[in-house]
Amino acid sequence: MLTTAILESLGFITRKGGVHSSRTIMLDELLTLFEHVPADAAPTDYRIAICEYNCLGKRSGRTRQLTARHLAELYGLDPDNPVSAGLRYFWSRDEAARPMLALLASMARDSLLRDTVSIILANPCGTSIARVWLEEQIETLWPNRFSPATRKSSAQNINSSLTKSGHLQGRSKKIRRQPPVTPGAVAYALYLSWLQGDRGELLLRSLYCRLLEAGDERVLELAAQASAKGWIVMRHIDNVIDVAFPAQNSVVERALTYGDATPAFQQDSSHE
Repeated sequence: MLTTAILESLGFITRKGGVHSSRTIMLDELLTLFEHVPADAAPTDYRIAICEYNCLGKRSGRTRQLTARHLAELYGLDPDNPVSAGLRYFWSRDEAARPMLALLASMARDSLLRDTVSIILANPCGTSIARVWLEEQIETLWPNRFSPATRKSSAQNINSSLTKSGHLQGRSKKIRRQPPVTPGAVAYALYLSWLQGDRGELLLRSLYCRLLEAGDERVLELAAQASAKGWIVMRHIDNVIDVAFPAQNSVVERALTYGDATPAFQQDSSHE
């Protein structure tokens, strides 16, 4: 298990709370933003595009600033942030995966979303996920932390995000369904699992891979497709699973060196 300091240096956010108390995964804004800002852009370039050039078409300066802040918190928006760099890498290679990629990245950086998703996914497909029920789960997880209004907003936003990713269906009545899964989504889920220190079969047990709801055999099949495309390197022999992410090596190494966390991570991943 990696320390909190290492996880944060790799781009994860571990503190309690998150953007979902007031926003969704903001998929439409993210789609537009990535069309306007290149993958190697600096964090300031994202802010300039949103706040000065108003690439997202927000009405007021205050709204632009809030949008820029929320998107940066959810996605990092920094080529030196491994979570963010991985998102942009797979985003440009698998268009169909984009809703799932956005949810995966948000889960890495929003504990409110991350902690409630497991509870929602415990319900089988076809189950109704009522906002009031989710509010009760939030109160159970964080007793007396949120006001009734914030609990309601959080439940609505989480349900909306899971609708965008394909885990839920419907407008006023949300129903659990099987989400669509593609090679890019599997590759990014494995990457996030690998980043947080999982290796071998533990990769498939991580929350990120479980979010795909595709089953081990299908995940490995799609991972093999991603490997064939050159996006990742995967070796799967019998029960041995080994993955590597050559395209992300430099950004991960820089992040660990900057965070003075290289020795501990290398010890955990010496076979890579």
